[in-house]
Amino acid sequence: MTLTFILRHFKWNRLLALLVLISSGAVAQKDAQFSLFSLNQLYLNPAAAGAGQATRFQLMHRTQYAGYQGINTKDQGGALSTQLFSFSMPIKNFGIGFYAVNDRTGPLSYQDFKLSAAYRLPVMGGNLQLGASAGIFRQALDHGKLRAIDPDDPLILGDVTISEMHPDVAVGARFENETFHVGLSLNHLLQPKYKLGSDAATNPLARTIYLNAGVNLEVGYLLDVQPIVLVKSDISTYSVEGGATVTYNKRFWVGGTYRQQDAFVIIMGGLYLLPDQSLRLSGAYDMVIGGNKTKAPSSFEVLLSYDLPSPKFGKKTIIRTPRFRF
Repeated sequence: MTLTFILRHFKWNRLLALLVLISSGAVAQKDAQFSLFSLNQLYLNPAAAGAGQATRFQLMHRTQYAGYQGINTKDQGGALSTQLFSFSMPIKNFGIGFYAVNDRTGPLSYQDFKLSAAYRLPVMGGNLQLGASAGIFRQALDHGKLRAIDPDDPLILGDVTISEMHPDVAVGARFENETFHVGLSLNHLLQPKYKLGSDAATNPLARTIYLNAGVNLEVGYLLDVQPIVLVKSDISTYSVEGGATVTYNKRFWVGGTYRQQDAFVIIMGGLYLLPDQSLRLSGAYDMVIGGNKTKAPSSFEVLLSYDLPSPKFGKKTIIRTPRFRF
């Protein structure tokens, strides 16, 4: 997020210079960032479709650098904002999923829509899932939010929004059993390029690798501990975050992680709102303890998820009684 944060709050004389700078971004610049990554597996890996044998709906909102104030009215508050909706469902040995993401960073906005499918294989006492996703990735640039030093600069088009959308593909694999899970995925396989109105520069989506894992440890009758880790890389650069969560009585949980980039400490927690554990509310609060002081305001996100029982296929089970025999 470092480059896009600079993009939003610095003046640019030429749109061309802006686009060239964007095209040289760091790891996963176009991918939304979530602190609750352990609860949001489908966004990271298409092989997570149908994982856990639960039909799941999720709604998530993230505000990054909350409280940041722009220097004029065009900034509209300054904080980066992301929303996500996802759906995942198992069907026998298959899993299907869908997610939609809206990510806004100043004059730039991204929308990502993906359909996912995964096939499950019983392996070594667990399940190996192989998956792929395909969809549309849209980028848009709002010229009305750019600050031109020269008001007559012909490359600044006034209150005009230029957008492009291209196909986007991801592949992944995931293994899980009762003790642990580990997943590996490759996003933006086609590396779509975006010109956004300029023939002199492209704004490609770099191929991004995600490796995430978690271990389930039963510490006691009422306590479960889960160490978690996430590694992101575009081959040339990488970012790591990890920590652990603790669940009490299968209902309440708290946790903490540390993100290498910008030295974030993240506090998180949640609870199940219904006795059958179908409805869960979770949240995370990011604290900057180092890095750029410009980003000192904290970030937060909220996740609401709802699980349905797994669908059953085939003939209904015959129930025999002493009175009625079939």
